[in-house]
Amino acid sequence: MKTKHAFRYVGTPDPITEREAYHCEKYIKKNKDQMLQMQKYLVDVPALLSLFHLDCWNCRKVHRETCCEGGQPYAVEKWQIPIIEGEIPEISKRIKDEQVKKALHQEGVWDPEQLVGTIRMRHGNCLFYQENNGRYGCAIHAYAEETGHDVHSLKPFSCQLYPIDLIDTGENILLTAVTQETSTFSRWGTDYLEQFYCASRNRRQLAVHLSDDLFALGGYRPAYEWNLPLLRYLLQEEADHVEKILADRYNLLSVQV
Repeated sequence: MKTKHAFRYVGTPDPITEREAYHCEKYIKKNKDQMLQMQKYLVDVPALLSLFHLDCWNCRKVHRETCCEGGQPYAVEKWQIPIIEGEIPEISKRIKDEQVKKALHQEGVWDPEQLVGTIRMRHGNCLFYQENNGRYGCAIHAYAEETGHDVHSLKPFSCQLYPIDLIDTGENILLTAVTQETSTFSRWGTDYLEQFYCASRNRRQLAVHLSDDLFALGGYRPAYEWNLPLLRYLLQEEADHVEKILADRYNLLSVQV
């Protein structure tokens, strides 16, 4: 089960297992003819056209907890550590929980018992997960939007990706999304597909007990559409070309259906 190259998840030092690397390499070989080669990126067209509905503000209404709860985010790479640390004084001013503020000042951001770049937890959640005006979300993201800071460089990289995934194969970077096939190696695993409505329109369709406006069936869109700012940030001058190809392929599939 050995692979030729050191596969890794982009944006985090958290390791990809040998088994996951094997499945990733096997997946690429099987589906490469359906992918686009854009400079260093292998754009996984079928996966990026998979349907999702990131109705995040309603997630707590239909699930016991959101994907941002119940654990630590993936560790950030070394380049992101000083960027986050440089904004902590201002971010902490906007945190409402005084105990979290105190912990930030006394203990810092990082968990010394985990990989370098791992944000500490409090009460089982990421230190920066908080309620704001009745909505739950990331204090770092909220700060970046409020102050005009670049979200992509400031917010922990893995926290920006879902449902997208980026895997460095040593030769290319696979730009994909979590699906039944990619879940064997994606950092997102199978949890979203098996437990959350955002990743399964079929599961939502069967949930007749939910109000129609929660994860509305008409709101499911291709994975790439949920993360266009990040895709443009990554693909740079190739972004418009890739977007057009993805949009044309999706429109063709919609007509066929």
